[in-house]
Amino acid sequence: MINKKNFAFLIVLVLFTASFALGQDVLRLRPYDGSAESFIIAQIRADTVANAGNATFWQRRIYELDRGGIYLSTEILTLRAGKTLRIRAAQGTGSKPIIYLFPTGTGANPTRPPGNFAVLQGAHIELTGIAIAGIYEWDTEAIGNMQGGLINTTGVGSRISVDNCVLSNINGQHIRTGSGSNLVKVTNSIFANMGSLTTSNFGAGKGIDLREVSCDSLILINNTFVNYQDRPVRHLNLASGNTVTGLLGYCIIDHNTFVNGMGFHGILSLGNVGKNVRITSNLFMDAYALGEDSLDVTRSVEFNNTGEKYLNGNNTMPWIFTAPNDTTSYDIQKNYFGISTAGQNWFAAHPRHKEGSQLSNHIKTKLGANAAQAFTKLISLSFTNAPALMVNLMNYYVSPTGGNYTKDKPGYDWRVHDMDRRTLNYYIDTMNCAYPTSSPAYSGGLKGFPAGDLNWFPSKKAEWIAAGGTSVKQLEGIPVEYALEQNYPNPFNPTTNIRYSLPKAASISLVIYNTLGQKVATLIDGQEQGAGNYNYVWNGKDVNGNNLASGIYFYQLNANDYTITKKMMLLK
Repeated sequence: MINKKNFAFLIVLVLFTASFALGQDVLRLRPYDGSAESFIIAQIRADTVANAGNATFWQRRIYELDRGGIYLSTEILTLRAGKTLRIRAAQGTGSKPIIYLFPTGTGANPTRPPGNFAVLQGAHIELTGIAIAGIYEWDTEAIGNMQGGLINTTGVGSRISVDNCVLSNINGQHIRTGSGSNLVKVTNSIFANMGSLTTSNFGAGKGIDLREVSCDSLILINNTFVNYQDRPVRHLNLASGNTVTGLLGYCIIDHNTFVNGMGFHGILSLGNVGKNVRITSNLFMDAYALGEDSLDVTRSVEFNNTGEKYLNGNNTMPWIFTAPNDTTSYDIQKNYFGISTAGQNWFAAHPRHKEGSQLSNHIKTKLGANAAQAFTKLISLSFTNAPALMVNLMNYYVSPTGGNYTKDKPGYDWRVHDMDRRTLNYYIDTMNCAYPTSSPAYSGGLKGFPAGDLNWFPSKKAEWIAAGGTSVKQLEGIPVEYALEQNYPNPFNPTTNIRYSLPKAASISLVIYNTLGQKVATLIDGQEQGAGNYNYVWNGKDVNGNNLASGIYFYQLNANDYTITKKMMLLK
């Protein structure tokens, strides 16, 4: 017989191990089967038409992809303001589903893939557990038709969330915000193969390009950026110096690995920043392989945000820089960097190029004595399995018969000069940026955890999560993202606390449902609330003021177009 105490334990176990989202409507998309109807956009369009033009972007609609499945995208998904596109891998074991941008077959250049996977006109996108490549990698000549990006915005207010994904093979940038955004959040993901001289130039090849516009919150945690031609992060107004870039309100860059990058215009070009910039526990390995070159006018022009100059008048070229201001609080510590033997040999053969300064003078001044703890150089470091340094491409850039320190591309041949470009399958199944546990970096991050992407050390990541991970819900009292926390206490009788966070003003509803999906209580109904953290104390009563029976209930927060549901248990 199960007594009340044991029953309560079993229910609590279910609450904490099962996931459920009330009202979420999951549609499984089938992999490409050779028919035009199986192109991914054709399936989404058919879903929209079948449901009067609305189902595609219902607040609760989720598109699910088969593990190991191959999907082809031949058109740009254009998402209207206020809508949310959610795509995730199916639960279970197996490899990540892959989406390839595939030749359109139409127009003046039918062999080219679409220029982006999705364009957000103020809409939102959430990608979880999938892989996307900007070309059809099984076509060995596809690199010659590589296009600009994967996700772009053309309307203000978008939120972009990418978790446990692999993005690869574009000539421009994986994520680009052409209009001011609310949130760009990337976690547990790999950004690979950024840039291609077949269809672009040396100044392209970025992970995240915020252009010159505002971004309320940039959150990068536990990612690996590998094979980038230009910068992992760019936020810059090239035309107007350091005065008119939009504000990067909050910036958290924590536990990321940056490996094999030319760093043509630096690594983290952050532009105008707001109250907080946090850069902690990151690992940089051959991350700024071209190094600092005070004579290179082509590269130095895009370091104009610093306002700092060499004696010859060129802009200085630090790895990380912002536009100077007197209000930003910088937390930059416990970062590590190394240069491989191949990288050291390249510097030795090209004495114009130096390792360079990790931080601009302005940031070092703001850090004061803490600047000395911002970065630690490693004597040696090697990864278990990572692409080789892009020496051939670097040699081409400085060659009198190649780039010759310009963005021109005479005689470029990707078969000879390209980076060590790998396929999605390599990044999904083979790459391993774990490093020896004997390295000082292994216990050198915050709280003694390894520096760099903790996904390469699963047991340490589990410990890190148990220890609280990296808090990104709130900085200086202002939330950086929507959040609905687990109610406390849980189980409860008769009252419980429901806490939630709003990064901006929103129309709020907070509703209780039973296990049949029936609404039993409305705690908040369309109330306007400003950005902040809130707590609602619920007394376990229904809409008529009657005490509800013991059992499982669901509480759902709706804030503008954001919806999340969690379980709780009333136990009397």
